Amino acid sequence: MKKAAFVFCALILVLLPLRAPADGFENGQYYTVYLDHGEILFEFAGGIGVGDEYISADNQLYTIETVNEAAMTATAIHRGAQEMPDVNWLETAAAVVVSAGGGTPKNNDNRLIAMYATHSDESYKPSDGTESAANGHGGIYDVAQALKKALEDKGIEVVLDETIHAPHDAGAYRRSRQTAIELLKKYPDALIDLHRDGIPNANEYKVTIDGKDASKVRLEVGRSNQNASANKQFALELKAVADQKYPELIKDVFIGKGSYNQDLMSNAILLEFGTHTLDKDRAIASTELMADVLVDTIYGGVSGAASDGNQATGSKGAGTGIIWLLIAVVVGIGAYALLQTGNGREAWDKVKRGASELTLGMIGKKPDKGDRDH
Repeated sequence: MKKAAFVFCALILVLLPLRAPADGFENGQYYTVYLDHGEILFEFAGGIGVGDEYISADNQLYTIETVNEAAMTATAIHRGAQEMPDVNWLETAAAVVVSAGGGTPKNNDNRLIAMYATHSDESYKPSDGTESAANGHGGIYDVAQALKKALEDKGIEVVLDETIHAPHDAGAYRRSRQTAIELLKKYPDALIDLHRDGIPNANEYKVTIDGKDASKVRLEVGRSNQNASANKQFALELKAVADQKYPELIKDVFIGKGSYNQDLMSNAILLEFGTHTLDKDRAIASTELMADVLVDTIYGGVSGAASDGNQATGSKGAGTGIIWLLIAVVVGIGAYALLQTGNGREAWDKVKRGASELTLGMIGKKPDKGDRDH
């Protein structure tokens, strides 16, 4: 029983997000970020911290220098042009199709993308009559279903988990983490968390692309995790591809102080389709365009994210996330064991036995036949 207790405690610790963003904002609450000469750079309905980064539509990089939480304002400094990935392979008449490859064998007939919604209540007031569904199952899932269909029409298998993670508070990412972990067991090539923004100005997202009314999409990346560099690279790949195929589709990229559960996988991204004051049909119209961008970025060319051997992407990314989870479990076991025994050698023995049980004997010391907890 003692061993089971400390294994359980370690698992509880590892299932908590590394650092949850301040996501309990009500609609209408948002930060306004200014440049040093007083011009508004962008608005953001979520937590902002010093050191956060912002990449504008024209690929200029800014960093957050000061934050006034009482006034809900922040200031940013221009750092110059953001270096973007080379996606000239898009101009090739017939792009070489590659698998995202990794820890689990995959082929071009078994390409999988997983999706969920941390803020499952999010809705579009002009279309849904509310910005937050009382039952927790909001209009964001209509957008998710449209994106799922658009991807499936391109031959991609999609797993959409519609688990409700209400209420819309600071614990939502902790609850959705369980959903994300379950999705990782299917070894997806990418993990997408779908949202809509909470800023009041719908014009910030309104756009016309190929003659159709649509919504811009904001990309969000968490910088507080071991996959932050790969997560950011994935976002930049998506923006670079979108900029060539559908200019103005990607509104901007925000790299925030949270983890957004992206520590679980390298090809993890948070997509915001419009805001709560925007007509939902515009967000739905953008899903077909975004599906095209996702497929080209993940599977489309030898220079894309899917084929870059220096990036931990796709199923390999999922495998990396799981390895980090196991490492964190072992660390948690060790800490608990040391507190319990007060003896380094005994604690180490417990770590080896606990690791062996969690990994089915692949790691650690198998218990002796007579060694049993009572």
